[in-house]
Amino acid sequence: MPTTRSQRARGPGSGRARGRGGPATSQSASAPAGPVQGHSGLFYNLRDMSPSSADRATSGIRADFFVDRVRRHESERGAYFAFQLNRPVSVRIYNPIERGQHVECTCEEFRASQEICVHLYWLFDGLNALLDTSTASATDALGRMDIITRASALYGMIGSQLPSLPTILNASHDELASDSDDAVEAILSPTFPDARAEQVRDMLSVFDNARLPDEFGHDFTNVPPDETPQNFYVPNSLAATIYRLAVRDESVFRRLRRVITHDVCANAHFAKLRARARETFARLDSYVENGPSESNDQDIPRTARMLRSIVDQICHIQNLRTSSGPLSPTVVTKVAEILVEILQEVCNRNEDVYYRIDWERDVSGDEPERNRNLYSYLIDDPPRFSASSANWMKETFVIDRLRQMPANEWRHLIERLTSILDQIREFTPDEDQPPPAYTKLDRMIQEYTAEAFEPSSSSVQRRPTLGGQRESQRRRLE
Repeated sequence: MPTTRSQRARGPGSGRARGRGGPATSQSASAPAGPVQGHSGLFYNLRDMSPSSADRATSGIRADFFVDRVRRHESERGAYFAFQLNRPVSVRIYNPIERGQHVECTCEEFRASQEICVHLYWLFDGLNALLDTSTASATDALGRMDIITRASALYGMIGSQLPSLPTILNASHDELASDSDDAVEAILSPTFPDARAEQVRDMLSVFDNARLPDEFGHDFTNVPPDETPQNFYVPNSLAATIYRLAVRDESVFRRLRRVITHDVCANAHFAKLRARARETFARLDSYVENGPSESNDQDIPRTARMLRSIVDQICHIQNLRTSSGPLSPTVVTKVAEILVEILQEVCNRNEDVYYRIDWERDVSGDEPERNRNLYSYLIDDPPRFSASSANWMKETFVIDRLRQMPANEWRHLIERLTSILDQIREFTPDEDQPPPAYTKLDRMIQEYTAEAFEPSSSSVQRRPTLGGQRESQRRRLE
């Protein structure tokens, strides 16, 4: 993990036990008038707060809570990370892409006033000590809106450290009490064994052709505290042996990381998800041709749900990996290629798949037409999901995700996207309105094309990309 702000610039009160941040100036303990500094090194502006709000801030910074677990959840209001504290409260940090800058706590104090509570102050300061790398000064003391904005900005980094975050948050609380820089470094270092374990699993999963990182290595046993080579050996398992070595031996870990880079891991991860998408289409084709069996009951609704889940995984994993470090352009553009490939395959299946089957199908009398057509189920006429359904079940399939990506990640696919747009238009009867998917995709392509041909600020015509040029030519011919 990055060096904490409190390690680099230890201001007044820094280095004390967590929850014992001191005021930047000498003020009363109950309601300081000046900025108060937390153990993270951040300063909090109490000058413009009411006495009760100032008390909440100082109490939160000095509080003594404990994180039981951290989980990512999907809700109607967006995805969020929930920090369950040892008190019966949960602090939630929402995905800023879906919900905007929003944090909340389930405690009665927050519900009643919608003001930042002691739990939010405590968690925000702790997360910044572990995850944030920006500098702090008393002149830049944080107000209420600053805390909400900066807490939302931590969403991506939380995901990248999710498995080990509760352990490190709680451990940092105990270790920081010793006021020892060595103790701080031991807990917050990215080479701390518990934090390293997930990265080692990620690297070793590259050599498994099927399992994703979160499915790999669950049979690996905990590394024993005794670090003798005899304890590292795991009979009949080279992977488990290397796992123990890399988790306990920093030099082994660094050598592995030098060879199996973040890009290598990401590339393997996305390749497996692409393979799963292709297998999903193949299983549907097999189901249509041969009928249901004990090993394959993958009809249209099940196929649609699996594809939506795979698309959500692809984008979620991209966000997590990008938040922990930039990916190469080759890897990033591959994500867009996989999404467009899935979209193309769905459009190629705009037909009643059961029209020519030679096996008897058990059908209810009121079966919706979409249950016989994958394109209709996912794009043209998707089912109306309940309000409690996850967002990834209700979004416009693939296209909403592409629209959230920068144009440089998908612009090399402009010809394929234009072809898909034409397909969707051809599928729509003249008297009908095109589906939302068409409107969104058309707007995305139009906006990119307009930007590609927009003159630069120096009034010199920028050279359009090849994709934008072809799109313009195609539209003029029409």
